[in-house]
Amino acid sequence: MLKFLMLSVGMLFMSLMGEFMFFFPCLLLLGVGWLFMYGKDLVSISFFGSDVLSWSLILLTFWIIMLMLLASHMYKVTNYFYQKFLFVLMTMMMLLFLTFSTLDLLSFYIFFEGSLIPIYLLIVGWGYQPERLQAGIYLLLYTIFASLPLLISVMYTGTLLGGYSFCLLKSFSVDFSWLSFWFFFSIFAFLVKLPCFYVHLWLPKAHVEAPVSGSMMLAGVLLKLGCYGMMRYMILFEGFTIQLSSMLISLGLLGGLVVSFICLRQVDLKALIAYSSVSHMGLALGGLGSWGLWGYSSCLYTCLAHGLCSSGLFFLSGVVYERSGSRSMMINKGMLEIMPSMSFWWFMYCIGNMAAPVVLNLVGELGLLGSILSFSMFTLIFLMLFSFMGACYSLYLFSGTQHGKYFSGIRSLSDGMIREYLVLLLHFYPLFFLILEVDLMTY
Repeated sequence: MLKFLMLSVGMLFMSLMGEFMFFFPCLLLLGVGWLFMYGKDLVSISFFGSDVLSWSLILLTFWIIMLMLLASHMYKVTNYFYQKFLFVLMTMMMLLFLTFSTLDLLSFYIFFEGSLIPIYLLIVGWGYQPERLQAGIYLLLYTIFASLPLLISVMYTGTLLGGYSFCLLKSFSVDFSWLSFWFFFSIFAFLVKLPCFYVHLWLPKAHVEAPVSGSMMLAGVLLKLGCYGMMRYMILFEGFTIQLSSMLISLGLLGGLVVSFICLRQVDLKALIAYSSVSHMGLALGGLGSWGLWGYSSCLYTCLAHGLCSSGLFFLSGVVYERSGSRSMMINKGMLEIMPSMSFWWFMYCIGNMAAPVVLNLVGELGLLGSILSFSMFTLIFLMLFSFMGACYSLYLFSGTQHGKYFSGIRSLSDGMIREYLVLLLHFYPLFFLILEVDLMTY
């Protein structure tokens, strides 16, 4: 099935090659890199390589970028700086590919921070409202504020190890009295990118002001950079900072629970979906904080599932916005009567967002629950509340948009187009079938 999935990615990639002929050198570089990236085993060439973790996220990146291109077809129809838009997309694809495939700490830091530039250009260049400038500043300030501690940590780690290769992380044993401080210093940039509670305010602003393709990239891949960085860097500190586990789990669970309540107060579709992303990533942070293989692998499942499900939800909100001109749930009511076929996809993605059966989210969240419970049974009450609130805001999103009396000003809206159904199907296809391949990430 995975070979068929990869073949589908390849076919989609080739079918859209005509759009990218202007950027053929970039495509050639990515094609050469893909030859070296094929396979689950570690295959390295110079500073680049792949294992199961990076290989999965590279596939997710390619998939989301192609769907972003399909979702932004109106830029081509209206010729809204389309060539520049393609250039930003290709730059983003290349930087994310290099971030996930590098085997070098310093290169990882450079590409990790460099991936901020294309999303900033997307928000400021193709956003909807003048407030997008403020959202761009928020994004830059939060990320740059957290990047300096990471740079200092990378340089210090390289000095201790005698090199920056990821392979050296496992071969070096560290045990200092201030190790916990060093660990938190190192992962702070990843907590901002995740984002965890207290440093999450940039995300709703960026999502609300970003175009549909920008929101798809933010939710689909860029939030996963935080998880990926933590999973890479935790190898160095394995077992030595177990006393910080309680802090990470508490931060993830309590922060995610608070954000779940905030979700129920939202009337903006994109803000609600953005806050639900913060909640899901809080649970992933708690699973990583439990320091176990179960939590580690389940965090990867959750990253893949959330990337596809949340990206699909943002695309659905974009479909509604294109027709009604508003993201307010006060105006976009009663869609079940006006757009019945699209309501089916709203239902499928909302049950995916609450981690109901049949989708990959279920496997990821069950594994995270088990991992956190294995760390402490005292978290049971918080996990029960967490799951309950996840169902609450997902049902609130569905019933708030699909039920109720429709606004008379939007009675003449058309149902979905074939291109939109294709994008939704291609989001849901891996989300549904990857549940059959959950043993993939345990090798």
